[in-house]
Amino acid sequence: MCNANILIIGGGISGLSTAWWLAEGGARPEVWDAAPRLGGKIRSHSESGYLTEDAAGILMNFHKEVDQLIEASGLSDKKISRGTDMRRYVVHKGELRPVPMKLPALLASPMWSLRGKLRMATELLVAKGGHERETVSEFIRRRLGSEILEKVMDPFIAGTLASDPDMANAWAVLPRLTALERRYGSFTSGMFINRVLHKKGRANIAEAFSFLGGMAQLTEQMAAHPAINTRRGFKAVDIEPADKGGWRVTGVDSQGIEITRRFAQLVISTPAPAAADLLNPINRELGKLLQGIEYAPLTVLHLGMVRDNIAHPLDGTGFLAPRQEQLSFNGNMWMSTLFPDRAPEGKVLLTSYIGGARHPHRCSWSEQQMVGNTLHDLRQLVGVTGEPEYVRRVQHTQALPLYHGHYYERTESIRSQLGKHRGLHLAANYLDGVSARDRIIQGAITAQRLLNSRQSVSRKPAAHVNPAVVH
Repeated sequence: MCNANILIIGGGISGLSTAWWLAEGGARPEVWDAAPRLGGKIRSHSESGYLTEDAAGILMNFHKEVDQLIEASGLSDKKISRGTDMRRYVVHKGELRPVPMKLPALLASPMWSLRGKLRMATELLVAKGGHERETVSEFIRRRLGSEILEKVMDPFIAGTLASDPDMANAWAVLPRLTALERRYGSFTSGMFINRVLHKKGRANIAEAFSFLGGMAQLTEQMAAHPAINTRRGFKAVDIEPADKGGWRVTGVDSQGIEITRRFAQLVISTPAPAAADLLNPINRELGKLLQGIEYAPLTVLHLGMVRDNIAHPLDGTGFLAPRQEQLSFNGNMWMSTLFPDRAPEGKVLLTSYIGGARHPHRCSWSEQQMVGNTLHDLRQLVGVTGEPEYVRRVQHTQALPLYHGHYYERTESIRSQLGKHRGLHLAANYLDGVSARDRIIQGAITAQRLLNSRQSVSRKPAAHVNPAVVH
């Protein structure tokens, strides 16, 4: 049994981000992943001239640390930004309506009743409130009223997080908005102050982008760091505290060959069920807490269409579907409008997200049912005629962890149990955010914690960041 310094179990974006920041800080981490490829659910697929994504198709960022990673990893030349003036649509009474991003235009939209407009306009006057168990629905209804919840926030939470706003924890799912309320008493005033700070160069503005070649460029570039040693197709099957400190970890390769090694620090970056299996033997309570984390199923359906067979100008990012509209999907993104090289010349790529916590049963539909139901809705909403020339379906039985119910109590209990084990860390999307941006930031935080615990002084420490700070 040989000794090493840091092992990361799980080579998705959480594990790779942690490894990358560690490597930048002077460490030489090792990453084990049971799959034959790294990147987790992030995967880009090129076929018949279409470039599709298995999971995240866009990265929304407002943290300088993400920019730092992209520049330092050599991805700047491949970064492609979404246009800032692109429209965002929502379905309202069976039609697509643009959702303005500026408050005056938002209030002037015909989607709202007079009462709804007045309710939104007076958010500044609503007393500060809320608590750690408040749901998204309760938070938005309390501050902005029911109309914006039903017409905008409900489809946003379902479409982007596969979650249910009636159950989702507001502090966890809407950290920026809830933090603005806690800090300024109102997120209307908070947004105004942040805009002033941005003009003075003290705050970051949000930017949405992807990469030439797809989102997989991000994870592939992180994994390619020369200081990171990766083992693919290598599954961790047992962990236990080592006699003289650190962790003894046993792994098995694809040929069934078993290897046991000792590491000073151990980071588990697998989904919660796999983490629970590893941790149950050493801490049954921690394993139980992790096993209780729910995941939503989600199907990503890509349709390649002839551009001339669609009446709508497709002049935006796509649209989201409120539950009251009773559509077959949660949202539809116009990927070929967002970024180049997503579809052949004269064709378009429309990507729908089906299922989630709101409609998990829809993930059991056959491909024929999914395509048929999706086309039925697209014909009415964007004027699709004819049939798709390209279809690709990606099914995730456990797509995203749900920050539902007593999320904060559960995560606090997880952290409490974790604190009993020196040199053991968790870095995964069931803690502190599911987006690629969140995972990069949390990777930096985890890496900093490990670097600080090392005996020797790192030659290039990872950035110390705090995602709870409002930018």
